[in-house]
Amino acid sequence: MHKPNDTTKKVNTTGAKTNEKPNALSSYFSHHQKTYKATFKQLLEQPLASFFTCAVIGIAFVLPALLAILLNNIQSVQHNWDGSAQITLFLKKGVPAIDGKLLSETIAKKPSITSSHFVDNDTALEEFKERFELQDAVDYLDENPLPHVILVQPDKSLKSIEHIDQIKNSLLKFPEVDGALLDVMWVQRLNSITELLQRATWVIALMLGAAVILILGNTIRLFIENRKEEIAVVKLVGGTNAFVRRPFLYMGVFFGLGGSVIAWILINLTLFMLNGPIQDLAHSYQSNFNLSGFSFESTLLLIILGMGLGWFGAWLSVRKHLDDIEPT
Repeated sequence: MHKPNDTTKKVNTTGAKTNEKPNALSSYFSHHQKTYKATFKQLLEQPLASFFTCAVIGIAFVLPALLAILLNNIQSVQHNWDGSAQITLFLKKGVPAIDGKLLSETIAKKPSITSSHFVDNDTALEEFKERFELQDAVDYLDENPLPHVILVQPDKSLKSIEHIDQIKNSLLKFPEVDGALLDVMWVQRLNSITELLQRATWVIALMLGAAVILILGNTIRLFIENRKEEIAVVKLVGGTNAFVRRPFLYMGVFFGLGGSVIAWILINLTLFMLNGPIQDLAHSYQSNFNLSGFSFESTLLLIILGMGLGWFGAWLSVRKHLDDIEPT
């Protein structure tokens, strides 16, 4: 029997080959890449108009961001001061220092008291001279005019002024105590200022956020009008709304990113200009307070918010105007 030639067993591999079907996910990301590059190039071709739009967005971000930074600094001061009142007990003249220390230890054991610290009059006078630089004037005094004092810190859980005032009245019953000072008004004022700034920050941020969306919406609308015929042609050949919408969404994101960067620069310049006078003011009150600025997390949040508002403003504008463009 005739054996088939071995060459007939070989598969002909020199014929035409069919192209493999492109991967849908790869095509999707490839189109996104081409779209954002083309959109970014288009914005660079109009540098002045693009910069002005980003600048308006950045300026709108500056005010609420500065209020948020101010609020954060006030809260840090509040945290350092423990946010609680302090009761200062003035002991009667002639009370020995040893009796004052024993009284301080007794007060520290009372309920609703966090700590009790005794300060003798000699230590208080030295601190007074160092803080207010009155060395020469104090040296002319015949005797120390300051009494022994006990600094009492009520428990932080006591938020009501009435409860703290009750503790002060109970401490006045000790025979060694001549008077008491409840330093609580500044706590009330600081809390009120903090609450006011919180509400003002939210209100201004919402209003300026809406302004940013309107600005972006109007800007994107102009771009849509300029490309009206191109959009109609794309729809005519089967382009979906998502396909047509994509470059305008990237445009909104780029505008939001540019606005965030400009806002970050303006905010840091403002803080740099204000930090010196604030340090001088704090130094006059014997404080080393420094105005803290944006942290890495705050900067990242500003950029994300800017890009998010840019995307949302563009999405609203495109959704409103895209349906009005239909191929004829």
